Amino acid sequence: MRTLIFLVFILGPLYAIDEYPIWFLYPNRFPGIIVGYSYNGLSAKTDAENMYCAYRSCVVNGTLEIFEDSDQDQWLKNSDYYYYYSPDSLLKIQGKLVGIDSFMTNVLTGDYIGAYSFNKEDSLPNEWLKVASLSAPEWAFKTFWEEEQFVYGVGMFSAKRNENDAWKTAEEQAIFTILTNMAVSYHRIKILNQDESGRQAAYQEISF
Repeated sequence: MRTLIFLVFILGPLYAIDEYPIWFLYPNRFPGIIVGYSYNGLSAKTDAENMYCAYRSCVVNGTLEIFEDSDQDQWLKNSDYYYYYSPDSLLKIQGKLVGIDSFMTNVLTGDYIGAYSFNKEDSLPNEWLKVASLSAPEWAFKTFWEEEQFVYGVGMFSAKRNENDAWKTAEEQAIFTILTNMAVSYHRIKILNQDESGRQAAYQEISF
């Protein structure tokens, strides 16, 4: 049976806005909707097209560096990786997504989050939920799990500056949580161990 992947994301403790539309917080209730984020000059529609293709089938290749200790778990800035998916798959859907709804996340930069669909007849409820009134979901303290035919990954990042960047970072963390818990080929692993003072204690490089 083909494994379907559904990603869930949570935002860190600093919220840029205090309420969101229900379709954004509970996307599983609206299966025909594709969410896109405007960032780095790209429109939300372009992001929705790209991620739709990536979710269906893609190869991720590159370097992912992670620094871990008892207090931290974060990606280093010099990680370098790319998504590869068939250009034909993108050409087949370009221009076919229809904007159903959107909301502004940053008035100064003009960033927004949009909901798109292939069916122009789709509609979404005009219902907004205040984040402070919501209880933490049971998966908030999980990172990866499988349920029926779905695989779930959770990403988290604090919205200290640009909220859309935070959501995209959380999205990528969720994707890599799934990838590193499933079928991933490692070509080389570098392990740097440090003692309690922060000095390098051991270094190991493993090639496959």
